[in-house]
Amino acid sequence: MPICFICKQWLSSIKNLNKHFQFKHSTHDFSMYTCVENDCNRSFHLLNSFKKHLSTHMSETLSHDSTSPLISNTSTVVNNCTSVSDFILPVNNSNPPASVTVTCFDNQSIIETQYSNLIASLYSNPQVPRNVVQSVVEGVNGIVGGIKNSLINTTSQLLTDDSISTNIFESLNLKINNIDNNFTCFNSEYKRMKYYTDLGTFILPQEITIGERLNENRNRNSFTITPTNCTEQLVPLRKVLKKFLELKNVLLDTLEYMNKIKTYDTIIVNFIQGSIWKKKMNNNINQLILPIFLYFDDYEVGNPLGSKSGVHKLGAVYLTLPTIPSHQQSSLKNIFLALLFHSSDRSKFGNNIIFKPLIDELNFLRDSGIDIEIPMFKGNIKFELAIILGDNLGIHSITGFVESFSANYPCRICKVRKEVLKNQCYANESLTRSVEQYNLDVLEGDISNSGISESCVWHDVRGFQVLDQTGVDIMHDFLEGVCKYDLSFLISNYVLELKMFSLQVLNERILFFDFGPDKGSKPSVLNMDHIKKSTVKLSASEMMSFVRYFGLIIGDFIPQNDPVWELYILMRKIFDILISTSFQKGCSELLQTLVAEHNELYIKYSKSHLKPKFHYLLHYHSMMDKFGPLILLWSMRFEAKHRMSKVAANTSSNRRNICKTLAIRHQLQLNGIFIKGSLGDEIEFGPSIEINNVDSIINEINKCNNINTTSSLIKYAWITIKGSKYQPKMVLTLDIHENHHPKFGLINSIFICNDKIILFQCSQLNTTEFNEHFFSFEVSEENGPTIFISYDSLPSFVPNNINVISNGKRYITVRGGL
Repeated sequence: MPICFICKQWLSSIKNLNKHFQFKHSTHDFSMYTCVENDCNRSFHLLNSFKKHLSTHMSETLSHDSTSPLISNTSTVVNNCTSVSDFILPVNNSNPPASVTVTCFDNQSIIETQYSNLIASLYSNPQVPRNVVQSVVEGVNGIVGGIKNSLINTTSQLLTDDSISTNIFESLNLKINNIDNNFTCFNSEYKRMKYYTDLGTFILPQEITIGERLNENRNRNSFTITPTNCTEQLVPLRKVLKKFLELKNVLLDTLEYMNKIKTYDTIIVNFIQGSIWKKKMNNNINQLILPIFLYFDDYEVGNPLGSKSGVHKLGAVYLTLPTIPSHQQSSLKNIFLALLFHSSDRSKFGNNIIFKPLIDELNFLRDSGIDIEIPMFKGNIKFELAIILGDNLGIHSITGFVESFSANYPCRICKVRKEVLKNQCYANESLTRSVEQYNLDVLEGDISNSGISESCVWHDVRGFQVLDQTGVDIMHDFLEGVCKYDLSFLISNYVLELKMFSLQVLNERILFFDFGPDKGSKPSVLNMDHIKKSTVKLSASEMMSFVRYFGLIIGDFIPQNDPVWELYILMRKIFDILISTSFQKGCSELLQTLVAEHNELYIKYSKSHLKPKFHYLLHYHSMMDKFGPLILLWSMRFEAKHRMSKVAANTSSNRRNICKTLAIRHQLQLNGIFIKGSLGDEIEFGPSIEINNVDSIINEINKCNNINTTSSLIKYAWITIKGSKYQPKMVLTLDIHENHHPKFGLINSIFICNDKIILFQCSQLNTTEFNEHFFSFEVSEENGPTIFISYDSLPSFVPNNINVISNGKRYITVRGGL
């Protein structure tokens, strides 16, 4: 029988050992499984490997010895009990023991924890209405009640048959009758919310009254107007951040990541390496301060084209911490709701009233901070508003700049007139807005001559300056702006003007093109009416895929050195810089040159003026110096966060106080994370695959990776690591040379060696050249043997795609910066 390595309890089977782990030790960190059979003491990282190993000991432990006082030679063992441990009944009619210790339902707190986790997971799913949770609870209570009655009847029958003593019967009945006690605190929503609130995992949003409105009430014979409070929902950020940083390894991983960043001299990977944050930290050397990103956007929870459009248009402010490890920054569960209100209330009452509660909370976090006490860290952490993010309209609307981009001065970064903007290829540094000029413009209050509608309310946040701390958004400026105009012109030019190919051919190639890792954002077919109006109907993620592979999709129709095609090449170079999560110091100057050349070519060949979104690109080089990689500032993940509210709103018919309804759902989703105590696993596995020629594969692994012994080897169909999925036929970057082409490998198989080492079996590819026309690397497969490379030794963790085009050659499109 297997033995639990934690409490040393004997279990009847490996299956019951697994159940024992789930119930008895639900709070244990199973980062390692240790075999204690016959002093084996081998350790495993994966449960499957541990269970396979235990099966080798089963022949040695087919039966339990007679040392247990609860089991006699005639005892009956009842397995798969619904409680924490095995349900063991001594059955000896001739001489029943006087007293027996019954362990079946002793661990009530563990049962309660498991039940609370189940309910928390239901609440955290926005597709499950809260009234359905009540139905599930009632159903579970009914099942448990049935099991309880069945157990009572069984024990009563055993007593009647003299199979058990009166003492055992009373002890069992006491335990069985206590089953209901585990569920009483979950019987109603009030009790459930109180339970999670007392636990500290559910942080209830605060309802703030911001004013009044008059509501019309019409009855059959009467008409009344009643005043009603206008409210918004504020989430106590001090509680959220404290609970978040106290999750397992979150703060320690954050501090480790920040210390790692400080060692980078030539590569910029994070906001804290930018000039803005360095300037702020010069006077705060001895205090741990973490930057805060705020994002604002308006969104419609209902049908934006329906009869009620605009009625339930909401304004949301989200918060993120840019210093958590990079693979966690884009996760939606690490984006927190800070404020939720009706957009119409902001128009009516103004920014000062709407944002004042949030500003007060930010000032508290800056001045007082929060106290954290966890293993390995005890101290105070303060937070400072680092940057306000959003699309241009969103940023302008809450920071006091003009909301019309046809105004005389539509730019918040510089004071350029709209007539000059239309042909501008380089930013005029002398027109950059200064603090002195800004204050003077606010005092004058002339919108037409300044582009400023009101003083920025966020200046009430201590240490914040709007001219230095508002971001840019490559999603709306570049992907849904410049790229849309560029591709509309290019397709129109080649299809309508030069007739090099037809739109039907382009659409067919889009349909049958292998987008590889980007297949989830495959662009839809195009419509010529939209192209003529420069309104290509593609989402930002679809536009990313279209721009990335446009050269391979249609480039074989375009003659080499075609002058108009150079516009695509420049756009593609800008694209690579903007979507890169890291860049070399000095890359901002290259971006400035590329943007200038791009704008010049667009004006020259399209015969069109530049739109405001082209102008914002002129400032991107200075934004890179201030804030680091610009992809870390984009709206993509924040807009994905809107989906939770939209789904929750559609599953609920309640519109009486939609802000409160959705804010509570956001916090219930956060409750599901907090109650687990960690952010979850970073690795997910696909199904395992049978391995052929195991010995030869192990020998090759040992040669390639200097692994002395291979105790276990498992092959998987696919694996997801830190959000990136790897599977056969994808391409990995094996090596990067400064003066040579990178080396690539085509994934054949994926292995886990010794329960911890992730290995890719790859066919080596020979890089022939970088073809700028297709903007891809031309490669050919080498005839040598396959190689094994570990995940940790990869210079880039972004999987790439390989395609064969009409000339029969193979090309690799690099999806991440090299």
